[in-house]
Amino acid sequence: MRVDAAVAPSARVRPYASVPLDNDPRLAIIIVNFSTTRLLKLMLLTLSEQSDLSLVKRIVVIDNSSRDGAASVLELLESEVDRVTVVRRRRFLSHARGMRAGVRELDRLDGGAPDAANLLLFCDTDIVFRNPDTLGVVATLFVEEGAAALGEARAGRTDAPDIQASFYAVRRDVNCRSDVVPLLDGGSPALEQQRSIVRALLPIAHFPSNHDGWILHRGRAGVAAAAEHRPMHRYASVTNRTSHFMGVPGGAEIWAEREDEFAQMLNDDRRVI
Repeated sequence: MRVDAAVAPSARVRPYASVPLDNDPRLAIIIVNFSTTRLLKLMLLTLSEQSDLSLVKRIVVIDNSSRDGAASVLELLESEVDRVTVVRRRRFLSHARGMRAGVRELDRLDGGAPDAANLLLFCDTDIVFRNPDTLGVVATLFVEEGAAALGEARAGRTDAPDIQASFYAVRRDVNCRSDVVPLLDGGSPALEQQRSIVRALLPIAHFPSNHDGWILHRGRAGVAAAAEHRPMHRYASVTNRTSHFMGVPGGAEIWAEREDEFAQMLNDDRRVI
């Protein structure tokens, strides 16, 4: 984290775009894929059931040089879904650097458009959406609570939130503030950013995404994928590769049910979402 903290501010090709939040919340979803392409496909299939998909202006998928046959899936995805853009990376294959690359690509694509996304939702590939109203509720909470960031805060404490980057939303104009720390490499890429948001006296909304049944994060997917496909990567050195499902009761069963629902499409190489 120390090395990344030193280079992160200067790694920005230009300042991130500041798009203010108004009464018209607009989402950009940023996803990092690291040889977890089947999980990415499942996540997108569950995302497609959202009742407020019109809120999503762009989906940026950052592929960290996946070795699980991702190329054909990503090409099909990008060609069939207008709002999807794929960023293919070959160096510095960490999660936080991928997330930052996704924001830079979003800036490049928007070009200052007045209807550009004003909310960034960082979503891991090993997420499934459970409630079709998840995105609508996330957007509404930002407007109604004036939140700078949102997610499932540890123990519900928004003064020291520790929201996992697996499902973490932040206002785009907050993400680019000079007093707000960029997303950084480490066990929790969004932790230092959240601490700086608290120091700036900006509010963070507690959204119990996993435990209230909005989504389900499987957990440890990137670690398991690294062990299989990139054994020399530092992620592969993590010995705990067991999915934790965020401690949600019956999490493994809930996940299996969602996967079974989409089994046919998951196994169809000609279908992405």
